[in-house]
Amino acid sequence: MNHRSTKYIVQIFLCLVLFLALSPDTQAQRMRPSKPMKPSNTEGYVSAGIQVNAMNYTGDIPAGPNYTRPGIGAFISRKISPKLHIQLGAAWGRLEADDAGTAPSNDTYARNLHFRNDLKEISLLAQWDVIGSYGKHFRRKGVSPYLYAGIALFHHNPQAKIPTAEGDAWVNLQPLGTEGQGRPGYAQMYSNIQIAVPVGFGFKFKLDQRWDMGIETGVRFTFFDYLDDVSGDYPDMADLGNPLAVAMSNRSLEPAAALSGELRDLDAIAARFGATENYTGFDGRTYRTVPSFRRGQSTRGNVNSKDMYFVTGVRLSYIINVGLKCPQFRW
Repeated sequence: MNHRSTKYIVQIFLCLVLFLALSPDTQAQRMRPSKPMKPSNTEGYVSAGIQVNAMNYTGDIPAGPNYTRPGIGAFISRKISPKLHIQLGAAWGRLEADDAGTAPSNDTYARNLHFRNDLKEISLLAQWDVIGSYGKHFRRKGVSPYLYAGIALFHHNPQAKIPTAEGDAWVNLQPLGTEGQGRPGYAQMYSNIQIAVPVGFGFKFKLDQRWDMGIETGVRFTFFDYLDDVSGDYPDMADLGNPLAVAMSNRSLEPAAALSGELRDLDAIAARFGATENYTGFDGRTYRTVPSFRRGQSTRGNVNSKDMYFVTGVRLSYIINVGLKCPQFRW
């Protein structure tokens, strides 16, 4: 997804926010059901709150439960019918994974990649209460299961640590083009702004007349494969034209895992793949790698899959405005 496409995505997202934020009252004036299915005195309200999250991801780098990372968010929602709420939210969270956590017999152990990615997300969600809540706000259900879905716009920035022998710094991976992105003969440079489709479910618990607590979990489906900066084939290292890009692209021969600092079993890698391979690039330089970890011989990631991330959170909300008109839709 290039920068021009990202511009259009942002514009569409903002239009959806404005349309859905303004549409309930307009629809309320136009819709006059002849036979209301439920009592017509349902009260709408606005609530706001915060949420503490646990973040996980699935993609090209293994990420088990031990790579769960924190997140936090805030939201404001408007009840527009007995079962439907529209929510606008903002959140921050971190994703992380490391090949070094796999067994030395796995190809991913030899690959030796890792990443962290701090996501900043804006989302617009429709929340559907399974059990409708009619009447005044203080008569809402004590326990209410719900489903949600919507659209999200997020900024991401995958990073990795430089080799341990060179220091302990984190570097941004996207500008390096670790798979040759942006260079002739390779894929386009991916954008740091992307869209996702959130889908999930949760439970709300009424604490008192205005306070609610909830727990929810869901997945964000994305449309690209670079949350971890890994997707396609190994590039020709001579094409990268940058020693740091070379070092971050092919890490198969590093003696220690950069994220944990643990020594790697290079003997097990040699037993599986063979002795270190040297080749000379068109730039006249000699490059070293695990055999077959080269362009045209081995894949660095799975270009046919898309990355996803998961958000599980506990939320606390407060009803800040009551007595609003709640349109009566026929379901």
